[in-house]
Amino acid sequence: MADFAGLAGVFLAVFISHFIPFIPLPGYLAAIEYASLHRDLVTLFLTAVVTALAASLGKLVVFAYGYGIGKAVAGKELEYAKRLFQKISKFGIDVAVFVFAISPLADDVLYIPLGVAGYDIRRFFLAVFAGKFVLASIIVALGRAVSAAVEAVVGDTLLSVVVMAAITVAFTVLVLRVKWSEVLRAYEEGGARRAAVALLRSMFRRG
Repeated sequence: MADFAGLAGVFLAVFISHFIPFIPLPGYLAAIEYASLHRDLVTLFLTAVVTALAASLGKLVVFAYGYGIGKAVAGKELEYAKRLFQKISKFGIDVAVFVFAISPLADDVLYIPLGVAGYDIRRFFLAVFAGKFVLASIIVALGRAVSAAVEAVVGDTLLSVVVMAAITVAFTVLVLRVKWSEVLRAYEEGGARRAAVALLRSMFRRG
C-alpha cells in the first residue's frame, strides 16, 4: 500500500524542482525511485497524481511570477492583453500549454509570458495538470518497468534502486544537454527525422 510519508517526499521534491524558473532540477527522480519500490497499481496511480499535482503547482508559482511582473510593469496594458486572450482561440493556447507540459521543452518560456499577459489561471492550471499527469504516468510506468527488469537481472532490490538512480541521473544529464533551438530548426528544415538526428547529436556532443 501507499506510504503517505514517501508520497509527501515525492511531492516536495517535484514541487521544488518546478517552481524555480529556467533551472531544470531532477525532481522526477524521487517519483521514479518511489515507484520502483512499489508494485500495486493504486500506489503507482497515486504516485502519478502526486507527481503531476506537485509539478503543476510549481508551474503555477512560475505563472504567478509572470503575472506579478505584468501587473507591476504593464499596468493598463495587462487589461488589453486579457481582452486579446478572450478573443483569440483559448483552445489553441491550452493545447500549447499541454504540449509544453508533457514534453521536455523549457516550458517557462511560455508560462511566464502567459502570466505577464494575465491568461486565465484556471485554464492554465487545468492544461498544465493534464499534461503533467500524462508525463508523470509515463515516467512512473517506465520507471517501474525498468526497475523490475533491473531487479530481475541483479536480483537485489536495493541494488536495483541504485542502478535506477544512476540511469535516471544519466538520462537527465543527456536531456539537459539538448539544444532545443537546433532541434526546432532541424524540424522546420527537414521534418521529424532530421530533428531526431539533431536531438541525438546535441545529447552526445563533445564539451
